[in-house]
Amino acid sequence: MVVLHRVFRREIPLLADLIEGTAPGDRQRLSTIADHLDLILDALGEHHEGEDDLLWPKLQERTVLGADVVARMAGQHEAIAGALATAANLSYQWRTEADRDSALRLADALRELDRHAAAHMDDEEELLLPLMSDHITPREWFEVGERGRRSVPKSKLLIFLGAILEDATAQERHQFLAQMPAPARLLWRTVGTRLYARTTTRVRRPSGSIPRT
Repeated sequence: MVVLHRVFRREIPLLADLIEGTAPGDRQRLSTIADHLDLILDALGEHHEGEDDLLWPKLQERTVLGADVVARMAGQHEAIAGALATAANLSYQWRTEADRDSALRLADALRELDRHAAAHMDDEEELLLPLMSDHITPREWFEVGERGRRSVPKSKLLIFLGAILEDATAQERHQFLAQMPAPARLLWRTVGTRLYARTTTRVRRPSGSIPRT
């Protein structure tokens, strides 16, 4: 969970800055960033839906303390879902209008989403992980991960894997890759590493100077 959270902690505020810095009318640059934004927002939404469906009910059944924690997590999920919906709608407007105003409104919405998501992830890591270690089996957590993996388009799987591994420690990277089938590890090493490097270079390249208004 912590390794996955780092993806959202890094990418959402970064994308807000990149969107704010995109020149009005630069639809090629806009499309590159918006496509990556779609991947991150969809992954965050699916991650939370997987927790809602596969984790919360089990914790509520298996521990009294878990009921209070889960209620808190569920309330935070509602706030995040609202912020996600707002960001998705504004992303569509930005794609359509490609102007400065829509970019700024989307960047602000992503920063609001980041505030909600960061507070929630802090609580999850502090309050929920100890409960999960005692009351959720590795197989049950694996099911949550598999649901998330299936939600990622096949053409984006290596990119999202790279996003997960980017800030992982050497030990975390080793453990994560060890759980993958051997052909998938080979594909990552022979294709995925270069693909992810090209993608991040393209998405994160500095934009031109944008006049402040």
